[in-house]
Amino acid sequence: MLLFIGCEKPFSPKGQYEQKLAVFAILSNGSDTQYVRVLKTYDPPGFNPYDVLQDQAVRGAAVTVSQGGLVVQYRETTVPRSDASRFDDNVVAYMAFPYRVRTGKTHTLDVLTPLDGSVQTSVIVPDTGYLKLSNPMMLSLSRVRDGTAEDLGVQAFISPLTYGCLIRFFLEYDVLQDSTWVRMRTEVPKFVFIVDTTQYYGFPKLVRRGSAPGPPGSLQLEGSMFFVTAYKAKVNELQRQYGNGLWIRRALFVLTQVEKNLYTYYNITNGYQDAISIRTDLPDWTNINGGLGLFGAMVTDSVYYDIPN
Repeated sequence: MLLFIGCEKPFSPKGQYEQKLAVFAILSNGSDTQYVRVLKTYDPPGFNPYDVLQDQAVRGAAVTVSQGGLVVQYRETTVPRSDASRFDDNVVAYMAFPYRVRTGKTHTLDVLTPLDGSVQTSVIVPDTGYLKLSNPMMLSLSRVRDGTAEDLGVQAFISPLTYGCLIRFFLEYDVLQDSTWVRMRTEVPKFVFIVDTTQYYGFPKLVRRGSAPGPPGSLQLEGSMFFVTAYKAKVNELQRQYGNGLWIRRALFVLTQVEKNLYTYYNITNGYQDAISIRTDLPDWTNINGGLGLFGAMVTDSVYYDIPN
């Protein structure tokens, strides 16, 4: 005898819904303008969240960031939307200007809304770091042309509060346009490779620190390498494009340090984005107490080197 036991309620892949605030903000020393986005979650009528065509921004919120005894009030504003494929209105955000974050210090975010409750969280901004090129003479264009240049070694000194870092290399150059020299900038790849006679560039990515964090206020050494073949390929590309109307002036190396919250969020949202992995799940992660989203921090430092011909 077979016994069939069924459920009276139909199965649904949608779980129980609870509306929450979603808050996103990244503090940066690279600007004197800071932004916070405040939204609320939503329950789509079907199973596709992209069926909802109205942005869920929360207006009229009280948004502050405090550090020590200083409390900065953010004001509501709108920012032009770069991608209007789904939402065609401007982005509602909260802005503080002028506001310079303090490196090495704890900053606390408070959001209070008229109807949707409140959330709070904190983040520690990494200390200021610095960069040093171990062999700056290898930037020489004459060395690149005669083949005596070597790979460029970059030393980065990072904060013990830093969880991940990114080192980038740019060329600043002047281009002759209508009898006027115009300053321009382009990023130099970390390496170059060729597939079927087609040249491809590989650029640096945000990576987890390799050194152990030191005591508060100290700086630890990280290293990176830019291959001379990539540097030469970029120089040759510029020379082909501008010919005699080109003057390569200087190299800019930029260090970006991110703390643990931003590094974790970045890796989760960018995880499994390759040609091999088939996972489609993304774990829920947030450091917003009582809500969803991210409150993170990043610090950017840079150094220039003149490029001899």
